[in-house]
Amino acid sequence: MDFSLLKSFTAVADEKSFSTAAKHLFISQQSLSKQIAKLEEELGTTLFVRSRPLSLTPDGRQFLQTAKEILQLKQQYEESSSHSFSGSHFIHVGIEHTVARAILPYVLPQYLKDHPDTYVKVTEESPAVLHKSIIYDAVDLVIGSINGAPDNYDIVNLCKKEHLLVVPKKIMHELAGDDYEQLKARFSEDADLSFFEKAPFIKIPRQSSGGRALNSYLKYYDINPRFVCELTNVENAFQLANSGLGVFIYAKLFWDMLGRELQEDYLKSIEIFPLPYLPDIDDVCAYYNRETGLHGKNKELLETFERFFDEYKKGRMQS
Repeated sequence: MDFSLLKSFTAVADEKSFSTAAKHLFISQQSLSKQIAKLEEELGTTLFVRSRPLSLTPDGRQFLQTAKEILQLKQQYEESSSHSFSGSHFIHVGIEHTVARAILPYVLPQYLKDHPDTYVKVTEESPAVLHKSIIYDAVDLVIGSINGAPDNYDIVNLCKKEHLLVVPKKIMHELAGDDYEQLKARFSEDADLSFFEKAPFIKIPRQSSGGRALNSYLKYYDINPRFVCELTNVENAFQLANSGLGVFIYAKLFWDMLGRELQEDYLKSIEIFPLPYLPDIDDVCAYYNRETGLHGKNKELLETFERFFDEYKKGRMQS
């Protein structure tokens, strides 16, 4: 039995959509359709009624329970065996795009140095995609932000996600005039976002963790600024702020991991001001499926992430 066919089938059955299931399985919709067709051919029956929304046939409903039981037995076997990938232990971790850029260069080399017999596959995706990837066994562990976790997820909080206000010096001069240095000193401890309401802003989509943080700050300060552009990529948005296009809200973790020399180079064209920590903003966390648990090399990888963030919170990482 090709277990990947069973995973694909359960994903489509749960999502009632080939396109949505394909996204959470990290494969193309065409490949997923071929897998389901192959499974139906092997079983000699039709599993889905191709309607909108997609629905299961009577045979499909009966086979769904069987497929889930087989996958659960497979998981139990793998947890008690020494299965490998090309002679190595194989683990699959999902990580939020920007979090990956910030912390993987610190965590992964150390982990692989301590575990030379391990092969690590890293999937970088948005929080929304990673949120469901665990359900279908696409990844074993996720590092990133989570907004409303299912009851069957275990969550380990790693770090509060504090934020900074990135202000191009050109815009700061336009707003502050002769009071530039005085206001710069005033905002060095705690920026007043309402002062910048008339400045052009760079937007991140609401469905992302960065977008939810932006909306929380706008609500907290009760302002409605003018957005000049919207980007899904946080790093590209930061670079546009650095070019002088607009004001941007940026996670402090990402700034801290840039390295001192790069920070000094950026500070030639931008000002960085701290924003107050808002408890409704998504923190950086790790999560995994409670039913399958976290064992062996996956558990040790989580412990490596935890040690990294412990050092970061103590101020011992490069900032």
